[in-house]
Amino acid sequence: MNKANQTNIQLDMQASIDAIKADLYDTGDLVVKKIEFENNHVIGILYLGGLADPTDLLNRLVKFPEITNDEIGIIDYLVTLLEIRSNNCVETIEEAVEELISGCTIFLLEGVAQALAVDTISVQTRSVKEPENEVSIKGPHDGFTESLTNNIALVRFHCKSSRLKVEYKKIGSYTKNTIAILSIQGIVSDKILQEVHNRISNIPEEDILDVNYVEEWLTDNRMTLFPLIETTERPDKVVGALLDGRVVIMLNAVPGSLIVPYVFFQSLQVSEDYYWRYHVSTILRLLRLLCTFITLFLPAFYIATVTYHPEFLPTPLLMSVVQGSEPVPYPTLVEVLLMEGVFEILREAGIRLPKQVGSAVSIVGALVLGQAAVQAGIVSPETVILVAFTGICSFTIPATSAAFAVRFVRFIVILLAGILGYVGLMAAAILIFIHLTSLRSFGVPYLSPLAPFNWSDSIDTFLRRPITLNKKRSSLFRVKESMRSGKK
Repeated sequence: MNKANQTNIQLDMQASIDAIKADLYDTGDLVVKKIEFENNHVIGILYLGGLADPTDLLNRLVKFPEITNDEIGIIDYLVTLLEIRSNNCVETIEEAVEELISGCTIFLLEGVAQALAVDTISVQTRSVKEPENEVSIKGPHDGFTESLTNNIALVRFHCKSSRLKVEYKKIGSYTKNTIAILSIQGIVSDKILQEVHNRISNIPEEDILDVNYVEEWLTDNRMTLFPLIETTERPDKVVGALLDGRVVIMLNAVPGSLIVPYVFFQSLQVSEDYYWRYHVSTILRLLRLLCTFITLFLPAFYIATVTYHPEFLPTPLLMSVVQGSEPVPYPTLVEVLLMEGVFEILREAGIRLPKQVGSAVSIVGALVLGQAAVQAGIVSPETVILVAFTGICSFTIPATSAAFAVRFVRFIVILLAGILGYVGLMAAAILIFIHLTSLRSFGVPYLSPLAPFNWSDSIDTFLRRPITLNKKRSSLFRVKESMRSGKK
């Protein structure tokens, strides 16, 4: 807001209090207290009950019988008197209201045209515990909470570097939420960091409730199903991204954080890869990549083979498929689509139900429906096995948003294969590859380092390079400091 249109804090303390009340529409949770000292100095204390708790400050304040008469330095004197560390001097009613709704306590002084805002926010939040969606067997088990201050403290706890820079921005017309932009100076690309600032500045006065609101405004392509921004609730993953030269975006009252830029193959990696021996991590990475291809193409390959190219199947397997499909009145395409749809419904139902019954419903529902469907002749046993195996493979994709994209794109691949056979399957694969290569995340090609191909970076993408040999940072994010030792 333009300062010319704002109302200055008045010398008359009561007039300022009335103006603040009017700006807050006489809200019932605004607490107003006055303390009068022996030398006729009066201090007005304003805060929002439940959001702020200035009890400690008030207890310190009432211990002093009087305060200085020096009006010029009275604000500084009060800061010293109360031993306040986090404070801000405000000069307008609008600024005072902004501080109040952010959890501050406002100190108004009679005869002084300024106010002191002290951070006394006291909102009950969850204790630090491991994120349920990013469970790790080895490594740190702490996760972000709804407190932005605590989340930044967790990042600093894992990364004790003076280069770690935190920048704050306010966003939202009603929510007035706080965004924190984290980066490590000397490593992060100035161009990428500036692009992050520009895009956040261009977000209109929307009411932001979650980082996904911000993600939709920041993403390079809003029409694609594939995520172009990474989300995480793990501090160790955030620190790893910062050390790779990426930028982290956090939002107050939200446990998640955004990481940019982001490439597709990072969807198949987890921070835990670096907590196991590199032999194990390499096998697990290759297994996730294989399961991703199975999830995306196996149902379509099965439909194309059984419907158009049965000659590629061994005779015993072909006879088994024919016998299983004989009582089924639908073509294989309809069978697979029906079972895939049922599987997605069961998965969604298991997520939405209470935890105590959600997993049981998913498992029992799948067994009962699958067995009943086979006995009723609606689907063949081979189709049930195929859909179940494909669904299990989809669970190995660590990034939830990427797993959703792969699962939904799979239906398009199934339809093309059901209509055109192997030709449709190849056409779908080519279209997916073209689409992925056309995407960018803050200027970084989404399919890097495969397209464009970079031999050095691709080694640590598909294989987990030993830490003793991992001396260089990835060049994907245009880092200014390429060596991990700090030497360029």
